[in-house]
Amino acid sequence: PDDPGFSLSLSLSLSLSLSLSLSLSLSLSLSLSQSQSVPRMKSGFKVGLKLEGIDPSHPSMFCVLTVAEVIGCRLRLHIDGYAECYDFWVNADSAEIRPAGWCREHHHKLHPPKGYSETDFDWTSYLQSTGSQAAPPSMFTCRPATCAFTVGMKLEAVDRKNPGLVCVATVADVMDDQILVHFDNWEDTYDYWCDSSSPYIHPVGWCEEQGRPLTAPQGHPNPEGFVWEEYLRETGCGAAPPSAFTLRAPHGFQVNHRLEAVDRRNPMLIRVATVADIEDHRLKVHYDGWSTAFDFWCDADLCDLHPVGWCQRTGHPLEPPPGSSPLSSLSQGVCPTTGCRGVGHIKGAKYTGHHSAFGCPYSDINLRKDLVLPDRLEGERSATLVSVTMDHHGNQSHSHSHRVVFQNDIFPSTGSTPRPSQPATNLQVKQEEAEHHPLTALISGTLQVPVVGWGLEPAASQNRSFSNFQLAEGQFPLKTDPGIKVLRL
Repeated sequence: PDDPGFSLSLSLSLSLSLSLSLSLSLSLSLSLSQSQSVPRMKSGFKVGLKLEGIDPSHPSMFCVLTVAEVIGCRLRLHIDGYAECYDFWVNADSAEIRPAGWCREHHHKLHPPKGYSETDFDWTSYLQSTGSQAAPPSMFTCRPATCAFTVGMKLEAVDRKNPGLVCVATVADVMDDQILVHFDNWEDTYDYWCDSSSPYIHPVGWCEEQGRPLTAPQGHPNPEGFVWEEYLRETGCGAAPPSAFTLRAPHGFQVNHRLEAVDRRNPMLIRVATVADIEDHRLKVHYDGWSTAFDFWCDADLCDLHPVGWCQRTGHPLEPPPGSSPLSSLSQGVCPTTGCRGVGHIKGAKYTGHHSAFGCPYSDINLRKDLVLPDRLEGERSATLVSVTMDHHGNQSHSHSHRVVFQNDIFPSTGSTPRPSQPATNLQVKQEEAEHHPLTALISGTLQVPVVGWGLEPAASQNRSFSNFQLAEGQFPLKTDPGIKVLRL
């Protein structure tokens, strides 16, 4: 320690480390979009304030929302009139939330809470009847309004739930500098918002130029012989001009960049993370201290990615890597999963915590399961966990020989339904909130769909293929066909 040479060497080493750290942080900061950066103003949102916003499960729909929770500058939003399992998190400066009355002012359709008709709903009377207040317009972030697209224009777009497909699409809506991409003759759960620089949208004729197949609209009489000129003439629509597309430059993220990322399996948390791999417009995120099984690929402009220090500057707790601090070890005895503090639940915002592997988002039994909610517009039942497999990029891969949906055509979560589909096999289940052991249905011996969340006993225990189960509250049917055998575990 008294050696001047040692002190000089240590000083140089620290200076180089600091310089490298600052360089990486600066490089990362330059790579971030506005939605990923530290907000320019402090959030004034409070629990109970009401607003309008986009339902992430139905991107074409603006709904009546209530602020259910505030952590730093992040909001958990509740869709009025529906179960808490449909709550979702956004940043306070999100482009997808708007003040009460915005839809009427900008000629967008607002879907009212359950029990209200679209014609009868009125914000003033609704706020009075619920004893609520609307979030002031000053709390919302202004966005640029320049966009060369107009509603009705046709284009070719990548299906982000099935990235191998480029499909015939239409600009279904325009909001500021964002467009809503809708795939012709498909349900709106495939829709997504993007701006003109998105790498997922292309002008008419792009697939032909690139030598790639173009997926025709569902139900097209001649999908193999689809011709744009004929389709535009038949639909009376025009193609989006090539000048409207402004492909963004590749991102500036680098492997080993540090960042802070929302936990995809437990979105109330933000974790210390590292860039594990990169592509032109995507990156692979690794949560420090966790298994690589939780790594995921995402778009570089994902609003759930933030620079180092974002949590500290916005007042949001940051989850350190497991075992790196006393905080990361708190409540470890509650949940048996290593690294988990018992916070959050595999079934979403309805539960704030768990005490068993069945409710743990990180447990081995839930590792390859995604939460699939019943479509809130088709009736409310319990959430279901569905097995997924991952390709080498961490995307969900699918069996194109089956489509499994629940009765009333429940739409699965992102990526869980292949676009080429067979007629659905209907499974009917009864709502049950308690945690129980999983039941697995093996469909035609190829596609595995765990049905989790119900306590089931066979009505006829002598036969392992049956059509009724016994619950504590009564009996309910499970519809099957000869291709499905339900196995009791």
